[in-house]
Amino acid sequence: MPVHTLNPFADGVQRIACRSIDPAEQRLMSFLNLLRFLKDEVLKYSPYYRRKFAQLGVRLETIASEAEFATAIPFTDKEELRSHFPDFVLQPNWPSAERNSAVEEISAGHIRRYRERALRTAEVAGDIEPPVDLDERTYREFLFDWQPILTTRTGGTTGTAAQSTYTLSDVHGPLRRAGLFHHNIRTWSPTQRFMSLLPAGEHLGFYGNFLVPLLNGQPLRPMFGGRVTSTENQVLVAHRDKIQALYGTSSYLVSWLDTACNMLRAGQIDGLPSIELVSASAEALSEGYAANIRKSLVELKAPNARLIQGMSSTELKSGGFRDCDENSGLHVDPQHFFIEMIDPETMLPATPRAPAVLVWSHIDWHGTVILRYWSGDIIEGGVSFEECPKCRLVVPRLFPPFRRLVSDFIKVKGARVDLAELRAALETMLERDTYQIEVIRRRDGRHTVNAYVHANGRDVSTDALRDLVMTAVELRLDTVHFCESDEMHQRLYGAGGWKPRWLVNE
Repeated sequence: MPVHTLNPFADGVQRIACRSIDPAEQRLMSFLNLLRFLKDEVLKYSPYYRRKFAQLGVRLETIASEAEFATAIPFTDKEELRSHFPDFVLQPNWPSAERNSAVEEISAGHIRRYRERALRTAEVAGDIEPPVDLDERTYREFLFDWQPILTTRTGGTTGTAAQSTYTLSDVHGPLRRAGLFHHNIRTWSPTQRFMSLLPAGEHLGFYGNFLVPLLNGQPLRPMFGGRVTSTENQVLVAHRDKIQALYGTSSYLVSWLDTACNMLRAGQIDGLPSIELVSASAEALSEGYAANIRKSLVELKAPNARLIQGMSSTELKSGGFRDCDENSGLHVDPQHFFIEMIDPETMLPATPRAPAVLVWSHIDWHGTVILRYWSGDIIEGGVSFEECPKCRLVVPRLFPPFRRLVSDFIKVKGARVDLAELRAALETMLERDTYQIEVIRRRDGRHTVNAYVHANGRDVSTDALRDLVMTAVELRLDTVHFCESDEMHQRLYGAGGWKPRWLVNE
């Protein structure tokens, strides 16, 4: 029998239990849901995968196990998504509408459910709209399920940035469900007041942290980033409104809390003792970042606030995977994601708890749908499918440290440089968005490393900055250039995009 879900569009979808269930049974249920989704919707309505499967001779009816799935279905990477973005959107044909020859017509079962739903919802706007016949209302229900209503993109600086689209059923279903995983965070309460520090823009960082709390009835103050409301004014709002949960990027949280500490010392606030939770995402939460955040929380009279981290991406579409408490592992929803851990050398399944690349597939999303997405994220601590000892959820959990397979490290002058540690070190001396590291590879194969700095009134010396970088990551700065605010802003944002180009590696 179908199980009730929060999604009003999810007729007939089976919900997977996340408590008191055997992990192996849950894993099988998640895989079977994925297989049903592939056969009933992706194979019929995805222009990209219909074409790809035809080219490769993939026959879904022959797939009955995870091993067969991994053998038959190829990985999808970011470049494919960028190049063929419109074709990743599920787009079934409606009988009386213009046809797309690349996909099939919506199934009779779907139409029957839309008609039943139209009968139930006929009176919602009947006193406002002109009379609408049942066929038109049924078509509207189809559009609620399949018509893209929102597109997000990555913070890339070109027109080929990765994008994802959402339907109304995505927003009310999987995206809203992502918020339920906040309820297992140790400090959560239904009245907890959130503040999102993530910048406004057409990226998931903004939309996810805006929509997910609101869809779940959580009090929220979005601040839209430091370029809309100054950090100082954000701190004053948090102090006045007794904000209890802060959400932001790892680096901005460090800078934001540093500013709050400076304001405390200046007598502008008396601390932020109401803070119960700090959630860092979008960047690696390095040991340096974590130590700075905890130190600031103690000074701000919130020593018991929990520091957790999350992971998401435009391609993922979800509100992300998040800890329920410190060191609990990022919790993955098996209802809407099927994850795999792949050895980057062999491209085969990794051994349990071994470092591996995270690969995931969407389940029961509409709009943009991706299978076996090669995230490029190395999960150093591996994955556990056992019950979480802190929140008692039985879900896949990803364990840190997390890093990018390529971009979180660069090789300079023969040494491997951890970019998260480099950035954390720089922000112990400099404010956020006041520096840029430029790495230039010369024709003779050697590297020149330059630092551009806007000191912003701080007492920063060339020697101190060089010593800091050498101590943190054993990287020697060849030159340090001090510049004014306008030049710094041009360097960071002149190429476009919402993320500052703090590292230029040429």
